Amino acid sequence: MDQARSIARKYADLLCSGAFAEAFDLLAPNVKYRIIGTTPLSTDLHGRDTVKGALVPALASFKQPPQLTLKEIIVDGNRAVILASGHGIGPTGLPYSQPHYAMVLRIDNGFIADVEEYADTVAVEVALVGNKLVPA
Repeated sequence: MDQARSIARKYADLLCSGAFAEAFDLLAPNVKYRIIGTTPLSTDLHGRDTVKGALVPALASFKQPPQLTLKEIIVDGNRAVILASGHGIGPTGLPYSQPHYAMVLRIDNGFIADVEEYADTVAVEVALVGNKLVPA
């Protein structure tokens, strides 16, 4: 459990400091990374290089990079949940606000082997894609 907590904490600290590429270096070479939801950015990514190739440029496209704030890390065995919030200005120029954000990690052999990322999909649609929520 100590290894899972240590790796999750290092990952969270790097994300919170804006060192996204360095955080993704903690991913296993064959990581499975899932962004939950039905937005155009919701996807399954396989492999550290694929994750870095997709997410580092996406994060760099923000007009004001997302600033994450760590709330809590919960660890059980080789699993860790990072609870955080985040704010920035998306590539659309619109505010990106994630008051409740979660990442579920599985740690294996000193690397993050699986990630499931949960975020407010409306915030993603608005700030990253440029779609606005309208009444049905």
